Amino acid sequence: MFIATVGKRLREYLQKRTQKEFALDQLRDKILYRKIEGSPPSFNVSGVDGGIGVVKLANGHQVVLARAAAVGSDFIEREFIADIASVDSASLPWAYLVIVESLVGMRALEKHGVDVLLMDGSLYAKVVRLVHNLILTREFQNLYYVPELATALYTLSRLIKTARERGARLVFVSKDHNYKLLKEHVIFEILGERYRDHLFQRGLLWYSVLWIRKFRKELLELYKTIRNYDYEGAKLLTLLITPSITDIEVLAEILPSGHYTVPMLVGGCDAYMNFKGLTTVERLVKAAEDRLEDSLIFRLKDNFNSNILEYIRDALDTFPKIYFFYIKFDRDESPLLVEIPVEGTRMFDGSPVKAFYPPARVDDVVSLLREQFRDPVHYNTWLWYAHSVASFKSSQLSEYAVYLKNMVEDVGVARRIKLAWGL
Repeated sequence: MFIATVGKRLREYLQKRTQKEFALDQLRDKILYRKIEGSPPSFNVSGVDGGIGVVKLANGHQVVLARAAAVGSDFIEREFIADIASVDSASLPWAYLVIVESLVGMRALEKHGVDVLLMDGSLYAKVVRLVHNLILTREFQNLYYVPELATALYTLSRLIKTARERGARLVFVSKDHNYKLLKEHVIFEILGERYRDHLFQRGLLWYSVLWIRKFRKELLELYKTIRNYDYEGAKLLTLLITPSITDIEVLAEILPSGHYTVPMLVGGCDAYMNFKGLTTVERLVKAAEDRLEDSLIFRLKDNFNSNILEYIRDALDTFPKIYFFYIKFDRDESPLLVEIPVEGTRMFDGSPVKAFYPPARVDDVVSLLREQFRDPVHYNTWLWYAHSVASFKSSQLSEYAVYLKNMVEDVGVARRIKLAWGL
């Protein structure tokens, strides 16, 4: 209750601030939305969520624990991974979380005939972060774990392929997120109409040009120029580059309750990949090959499947474009981010995609999520249930850590509990 109250006051403060300082009125006509209507069909629904536990040992190693649960009306499926990590890496625990959530999701689809599988978190964020770690990483901490990151990418792609083969729908739902994708898109659309500049066209296609230093400098020079004669344009640029104003803050002011934004069709629009020309599967695989070779130098004692690159290629070929939209159920509730894979598409097909797509029909999913909404804390019945099953309690985390620590001391070497590539 305390968290909900604080969250409400913070949203009210940010709304007042955005109304006063920024040109939100200029965005209203560009953000398209629809009213939530209709009753949901009768679906067999399951929710998937996971939890991570990390305990540091005296020798500098870490006990990494990841578990996930899939819950439905008549079943609970669980998955668990434990590892002793000798290298400190923030990406390794997260990669294991992606693996266990994907595995337990596949089990729900294969064993229980689920029609709609609700996944916690953002599909786009997971894919892009995994690919970044495979093609861009220079840090030893992440470079060391390239095989595990590749495993996570492949396992996530198997989940998508399994759902496709069984005619089930995957729906990724995020309550906590800080995207600026929609905000940036509509601002660049307005600026592109006011000024003919290549930078604004880049902004319409990529997310986000602000991550590239060259474009940040160009935006700054443009701001210095137009603030002398175009006050409204300068306010839009200020809103664009203010990191604390995310899609949530914009939609809290513009999106009415009981509505959802018209889905955006989002593909391989990542600014880093496009700026570096890594826009096709083959180019991404080539970049990953260099990182993999570097990683395996450090991992000579570990045995990995020789076809890792083929698994990476297969995964990248599998990932589809997504429908990306927000839903606002209640006046005091932050909008939920929802992502749905689009059948018959490929995320990495050589051309960046990021645009509103009115033909998208997601009404059944929207009405389903509305039916399962309870309050700002219990924002979805099945995901909340899965969260309660999968989350670690402090006492459980301690028990797991002590057990694995004793196991390591007994055998004299860190025993790694791994997944085979032949999933």
